[in-house]
Amino acid sequence: METIVPIIKADKRQTSQPRGTKADLIAAALASVAALTAFLYSSVFFIGFLENDTHLWGVASAFLLCFGVGAFAYVPAIITARIAWLAYKKGAAKTALIWAIGLLTPWIILAIILTFISDMPKIYSLPILITAVLLTGWALISLRKLTPNNS
Repeated sequence: METIVPIIKADKRQTSQPRGTKADLIAAALASVAALTAFLYSSVFFIGFLENDTHLWGVASAFLLCFGVGAFAYVPAIITARIAWLAYKKGAAKTALIWAIGLLTPWIILAIILTFISDMPKIYSLPILITAVLLTGWALISLRKLTPNNS
């Protein structure tokens, strides 16, 4: 009996090798941790409201307050994590990186205000500032690598 030989050789490039850098993976992990932290803080505040509220309307308004306001933190973080993950798996895209910068810029401004102007303890405001600056730096560096040098 003859051995069976495939007609078409398997292409080694068909494997799902990531096209991005380790920085993309680190940015995805950092943004994911930021999103998880924001969601957990929203949950903790909501549970705090549940201890005192006994009426359905009070619980519903507490839910909307905690998770609605928290969405301003964890939704941009989830989107940024997704952009970084796709940059790692498929390579960075210019429009996606611009979106990431647009989502992170308000957080840098807010974190600077929280750190240097408000009375918020630095232990809470500095991690927000550091995370937003690191993620924005990743997006700016990745965007700079994509655009051709004009000089």
